[in-house]
Amino acid sequence: MSSFKRDQVQDMYYLSPMQEGMLFHTLHHQEKGFYVEQMDMNVKGTLRHDLLEKSMNVIVERYDIFRTVFLHEKVKRPVQVVLKKRPFTLDVVDMQDLSKDEQLVRIETFKQQDQLRGFDLSKDSLMRASVFQTGPASYRWIWSYHHILLDGWCFGLVVQELFAIYHALLHDVPYKLEPVKPYKEYIQWLEKQDKQASLQYWQQSLAGFDGQSTFKEQRKQTNEHELGEMEWSMSKEETAALSELALQQNATLSSVLQSVWSILLSRYQRSNDVLFGTVVSGRPADLAGVDRMVGLFINVIPRRIQLTDDMTFRSLLSETQQQSLAAEPHQYIPIYDIQAKTGQQPLIDHIVVFENVPAAKKDEQEARLGFTVENMNVYEKSNYDLNLLASPGEQLQLKLAFNQKAFNPQFVHRLKEQLSLLMNEAIKHPDQSVHTLTLVTKQEKQLILEEWNAPELEHDQLYLSKWFEHNVRKQPNAVALSAGEHTMTYAELNEQANRLARHLQKNGVTHQTVIAILADRTPELIVSLLAVLKAGAIYVPIDPDYPESRIQYMLKDSGATHLLTHSCFIGQAKALAFDGTYLFADDQEISLMSSENLLLEAGLHDTAYIMYTSGTTGQPKGIMTTHSNIARVVKNTNYLTISETDTLLSLSNSVFDGFTFDVYGALLNGAKLVLPKKEIILDMGELTGLIKRESISVMFVPTALFNLLVDEETDWMRSVRKVLFGGERASVQHVRKAFDVMGKDRLINVYGPTESTVFATYYPVDEALPVETRSIPIGKPLNQTGAYILSPHGQLQPIGMVGELCLSGKGLAKGYLNRPDLTKQAFIAHPFAAGERLYRTGDLAYFRADGLIEYAGRVDDQVKIRGHRIELTEIEAHLLMHPGVKQAALIADQHNTQHTRLLAYMTCEEEWKDKLDVIKSGLKEKLPAYMQPHELIRLEKMPLTPNGKVDKRQLPKPEAPQGNRHVKLPVNEVEQKLLVMWREVLERDDISTDDHFFELGGHSLKAMSLLSKVSKEFDVQVPIHLLFETPTIEAISRYIQQQDQEAAGYLVFNESQTPTVFALPPLPGYGFIYQEAAKTLDGVRLIAFDFIEADHRISQYVQHIQHLQPEGPLTLMGYSGGCYLAFELVQSLEQAGRTVEKVIMIDSYKKIGESDLEGRSIDDDIAAIVHQSQQSELAQAELIQDALAQKTRAYYETFVKGVNQGEIQADIDFIQSEEQIAIPDWMENWEAATTGAYRQYQGYGQHADMFKNKECAAQNAQLIQKIVHHKNREAVL
Repeated sequence: MSSFKRDQVQDMYYLSPMQEGMLFHTLHHQEKGFYVEQMDMNVKGTLRHDLLEKSMNVIVERYDIFRTVFLHEKVKRPVQVVLKKRPFTLDVVDMQDLSKDEQLVRIETFKQQDQLRGFDLSKDSLMRASVFQTGPASYRWIWSYHHILLDGWCFGLVVQELFAIYHALLHDVPYKLEPVKPYKEYIQWLEKQDKQASLQYWQQSLAGFDGQSTFKEQRKQTNEHELGEMEWSMSKEETAALSELALQQNATLSSVLQSVWSILLSRYQRSNDVLFGTVVSGRPADLAGVDRMVGLFINVIPRRIQLTDDMTFRSLLSETQQQSLAAEPHQYIPIYDIQAKTGQQPLIDHIVVFENVPAAKKDEQEARLGFTVENMNVYEKSNYDLNLLASPGEQLQLKLAFNQKAFNPQFVHRLKEQLSLLMNEAIKHPDQSVHTLTLVTKQEKQLILEEWNAPELEHDQLYLSKWFEHNVRKQPNAVALSAGEHTMTYAELNEQANRLARHLQKNGVTHQTVIAILADRTPELIVSLLAVLKAGAIYVPIDPDYPESRIQYMLKDSGATHLLTHSCFIGQAKALAFDGTYLFADDQEISLMSSENLLLEAGLHDTAYIMYTSGTTGQPKGIMTTHSNIARVVKNTNYLTISETDTLLSLSNSVFDGFTFDVYGALLNGAKLVLPKKEIILDMGELTGLIKRESISVMFVPTALFNLLVDEETDWMRSVRKVLFGGERASVQHVRKAFDVMGKDRLINVYGPTESTVFATYYPVDEALPVETRSIPIGKPLNQTGAYILSPHGQLQPIGMVGELCLSGKGLAKGYLNRPDLTKQAFIAHPFAAGERLYRTGDLAYFRADGLIEYAGRVDDQVKIRGHRIELTEIEAHLLMHPGVKQAALIADQHNTQHTRLLAYMTCEEEWKDKLDVIKSGLKEKLPAYMQPHELIRLEKMPLTPNGKVDKRQLPKPEAPQGNRHVKLPVNEVEQKLLVMWREVLERDDISTDDHFFELGGHSLKAMSLLSKVSKEFDVQVPIHLLFETPTIEAISRYIQQQDQEAAGYLVFNESQTPTVFALPPLPGYGFIYQEAAKTLDGVRLIAFDFIEADHRISQYVQHIQHLQPEGPLTLMGYSGGCYLAFELVQSLEQAGRTVEKVIMIDSYKKIGESDLEGRSIDDDIAAIVHQSQQSELAQAELIQDALAQKTRAYYETFVKGVNQGEIQADIDFIQSEEQIAIPDWMENWEAATTGAYRQYQGYGQHADMFKNKECAAQNAQLIQKIVHHKNREAVL
């Protein structure tokens, strides 16, 4: 069992609960000197080494505990073994020949080595002492022992007896010591207790407690330990006042300390329910002689304190004292048993110790012993990173012992100051609510309220449109707007806005009329915004992609009387059942209006727009933003200067307030605004190319998009003067990478809710980020903005303490439209400035010591896992610190009725994609067990919301067992490679080889991406129609393996539906143009041909149709140049004996002669058509782009020279665009080209937009559907 013989053993018994805990932690941290108590004493006078050694041996012989070792191997339960003999030797070192500095270095080195040396509990003597003589009458006495032997109270008794023995030996008189009882009797007493009843008490007293980590914002996760201490004392007067307060409530000074500490914890943890460990003496009153026993009696028990809203300090103190008394009969229960019973691991992470240790007076020592102990410093390395220790006396002595690897000494110093301030507050205001006792010193208050909030830099008071008109006068010919191929000067933009504004006024728009704007990212959108403001009205931006029900709610809630849109959206707009006035930005009447500036009498505090954000009620809420609000963020600011030489890139959706910065940041400062289409923004390669081509100098990028851009490449950053990013917690990794390219003062992290108009704070990244950087601050307030951190009870939080970030100043919106209750709740009276308002953001933050604000998550972004309250953003931050993780998002998934799982989603660097186990291991080193995600899920791309933030609602759930779903696996190498491609493109793994590509989330862009991959891998050009007709891995694999099979040259949409319509394409010759329309066609199979370059194309079309529809009446359709082909094809079909019921001709006429190019060459026209086609989605497919020029030339030459002769029998249904193009001399109306019926209809959109624009295509498809299903000879409309 041990290296000791039986005859050497006096006794053996079990350990106390506290001893067992210390044994465990010591074995777990053997190399780190845990629980080594080290007393460092300065001794003055004459110290007899020999007598001290004899005295210590008497103590060893007197108390069993000093002759005890602890065994844990080969036993069912750890035991302590008491040896009969354990001689003690005192080490003595004479250092008098060394200098004072050398002595200090030598002693400090010894102390460190002594503590790290620790003890082998199974065999070592667990106490040792060394005396260093530093002078004729001066010594350093280092006394070390393992805490498992005894506690502080016992040590006081031992020292008293040691000095009594020394005194007797010094004067050669017998020493008289009272009989003592062995520690074993306490162990036996423990065994007799009703443990179940005590456990029941702890279970009830801790029921419902939310597990929480203390000071988590300030604590660094580390396995290292370096002791730091901060000591101070309360004055005699303060100590007396605290004692008097305790006496008044029949409480102890210890309860006073615990009450004050609970208030401090409550503020830091933003909870009225707090818990910490407290050390109790553990000496049961019913155990005879316990007061003279020596051993480890103390125990750490949880102290839970629940503060109520109306609780005063007096009532809190009484409650704390009552809890202490109620816990006394149960305080012997070990903490690990309490944790097991309550199901919370770990339960405590720091302790409060009130040490009531007896000490002899110096003058008495010197008279009796011939020496005095000038001071005694106690050093102990605990397994806790923070402990609060107090010792009573005339002056209450306090100490914060902390791990310097986990806590910054500056924070601990603030903790000390706050604790002292709070105790004085309790003295002065014992009957005041505990929630309103201040924690902010006068110096801190001055810093926060006066120095750290931005100065009031006033800007000229101008209405927004007046700022814009000022720039028009200053530089009329400067480019104001660039959108694809369209550019507009300041003068042109102003004139168009003026005309539209007058058109609005003509249609009933007056001062503060609410106008909803339904528009895409086009120049017309910018014109519309300016026109509404010039008319003195209010705009409500609406995204056309929003669900119809959401748009309808916004229209109704905003009280919009007018809906301004484009004719392409007429179908969507009419479907909204809006009972107000419809206006169209492309109305021909607008061009007849005056282009002169309007005379406007408006106020700076007029509402400029109402922007809707998500609401807690399930419906969006409208935020009313004024002209003054907007001017504050873009004019005369302290975070950014924009001038006429700048070019701003707009990446934000128009329904989010980042767009406010884009538009007005440019146009109100004379800069150029670049407005790319949504497709460009979603294509990282295209977007970075645009940044370089347009020489972008300033851009605001949502954080998630910023990360993607940084990952794509960094070359685009070199020419950009300022990159602003914000919207969510910044990634240190991405900011560091960008900083390495851009350098200082070019990156700005911005923060701000819509209620404070775009940005409220900013942080210029002005230096390289140190390796230990954990987060990017959100910085300091913009000018004319105030930022304050408040407690849940509205108290100013001190530096370093997390609270709710509240904002003030000229950026604050008017409030929430039609929601006075919500406005009152969110916009409160400013507690530090009479007559002003504060907006409660719901975001958590804290002031750093340098005045910068750190974001700390959301007030409501919390989840509970196994009783622990967890901030998801904390885990995200740790994941983002890993070099292999690019993006991270956490959700709490309700896996079933019993369990909630933490799911971590990531995008990874290429080399880390298959190393999730390594990332997970790294996370285990950073976070406690209860914060570890249940699963790490790697994504190729993080889903984003329309405004560029991570869309957690779209994060896929982990793959679950598929039940009865049968998954077909690849049967050959081709299918295996295709499966890999499908998984990459569709971003999911649960794919069967017979799965439908589009049912799994595929769309046109994904289809093109897939076919591009297939082309590169197999060197085969798969016809795109094949993917639409047979969208499975099996089918594509068969085609690839039959490479000699000729592509048919057509697309089939809505395969299972009837009847069939055969469609001929416009230039440049691809049937893909009809894809959007096909989505809306109900009950129609649409077969869209490509242009066939062979001369016998018409006969090939006939063969295809005979094969695809062998019998029954036929319906054909042509659009633009496709009308020429459709007429020729109908003639051939009728000659072949087929009945063509009708042919739908869309916005082109019968060719009665060769085309008149009006001086242009065929090459010029072909070049223009190819260029236009290359801007489209179609041309993004590599396999189509290669053949585009060749097909365009063949088609255009055929069309220019071709002539439609004769008549057909089929009915002709003609659809005309809104453009109403004049019929040239070499064309004529279709009416005379048929012996059947002729009907004419009004279509939707300009000629070029009829099938390219999503809304126009859908509306035209509905018209085609009615024509196809109409059987009689009367017009449908």
